[in-house]
Amino acid sequence: MMKQLRRLSFGAKLLTAFVLVIALTSLAGYFFMSLSVNRAFTDFNTGRYSQQDRMAFSMFGLLYRQAGSMDALLKGLVEQEVDLPAVVANASGVVVFSPDLRRVQVGRTLDAALLERGTSFPADGQQWIYLPTRFLVGLELEEGYLQRSRRSMMWAGLTAGVAAMLLSYLLIRQLTGPLRKLDRASRQVAAGKFDERVDILSSDEIGRLAGSFNEMAASLETAEQVKKRLIADISHELRTPITAVRSALESLRDGLMEPTQATLSALHDKILLTTRLVQDLHQLALADSGQLSMQPRPCSVEAILDTILETIGVQMEDEGILLRRDIAQDLPSVEVDAQRIEQVLLNLLANAIRHTPLGGSILVRAEQVDDSVQVSICDSGPGLSETDLERVFDRFYRADEARTGDDTGAGLGLSIAKALIEAHGGRIWAENAPHAGACFSFTLPIPNLA
Repeated sequence: MMKQLRRLSFGAKLLTAFVLVIALTSLAGYFFMSLSVNRAFTDFNTGRYSQQDRMAFSMFGLLYRQAGSMDALLKGLVEQEVDLPAVVANASGVVVFSPDLRRVQVGRTLDAALLERGTSFPADGQQWIYLPTRFLVGLELEEGYLQRSRRSMMWAGLTAGVAAMLLSYLLIRQLTGPLRKLDRASRQVAAGKFDERVDILSSDEIGRLAGSFNEMAASLETAEQVKKRLIADISHELRTPITAVRSALESLRDGLMEPTQATLSALHDKILLTTRLVQDLHQLALADSGQLSMQPRPCSVEAILDTILETIGVQMEDEGILLRRDIAQDLPSVEVDAQRIEQVLLNLLANAIRHTPLGGSILVRAEQVDDSVQVSICDSGPGLSETDLERVFDRFYRADEARTGDDTGAGLGLSIAKALIEAHGGRIWAENAPHAGACFSFTLPIPNLA
């Protein structure tokens, strides 16, 4: 039985449960209503005729005392045609007196159910039974009335049960319809069709489930697109330096190219570019999986900036770029992995240098904003388009030609910076500076204020 139930659909299980509950409720209601009607009808008849029966029985007792014996009493009742509203039977239930011989013949044996309704009394050394004739006449009427009442209750119960089952069926269809659509849609998504969506027809739990499914499908669709784009970008980025190295090595092997210092240096640079690309991808993979190694400790943002700017200042000076500093004094300490934050700063500064023209400037600003330390690096380049602002942190994304100064980067530096800042619980964003250029900012939470 349980195995068969497990094979049923969710809607069939619900319908079975509803049918069982309705059937049991109807049967229980019919049973208790029948008992209640029987009891109420009996109590009504008893209360209605009890006084009349007592008076008739008292008169019968008075006539018995006047007659002196049961034989004399019964003979007198017959001769005088006394309209006594009762029959008299002996202890065996045999009728010895009947006021209406057409209904009850003398000598008839009454059944036990009738005898229980009579009144037993002693006379002439034996027991007699006094039974009002209304029980004889009304028993069939009472039974007919009760049968009609039970039949009416049965039909009423059946009608209500069928109506309840029909409403249950409609309700179950209303409930399981969206679930069936969700089931079909989930199978489509499982088959790789991530553009599948379901209509949200209500605001209840099922509606919220449909909304969550649509959000999940949209996330999977986006992830699939990102994965395909990532694979294509990785293939492109790795193919270019590997092809160049392969061609150069084949030329060296075949004697078509002399192994000069310049040739070997170019090959070495290509190998370094490929190695850096693989390392960057590895870092991003660790960040995505939450396995990025972090060693946070209290650090001074000002000290980290001084170290980085001292190192990169020489490069900026060689490229004719002016470094401007606007670092607030007495900045609160932050709990970070200093090497990771240095990597973020190097990536952002390298990006700023790459897009700043000769004679331009780069502003490095650090200040406390609410419960965070905010660092901004603003260049004087051509700025970012609206599309660039939305996608500048995407992997392998490069800004348009007006913004791109060269093609030496793989488009992963800003993605790594974003992953590292978010791993510290901070936020990073890009915007255009008020006058010219792009401004990249990030925040680091202050431990005792965040």
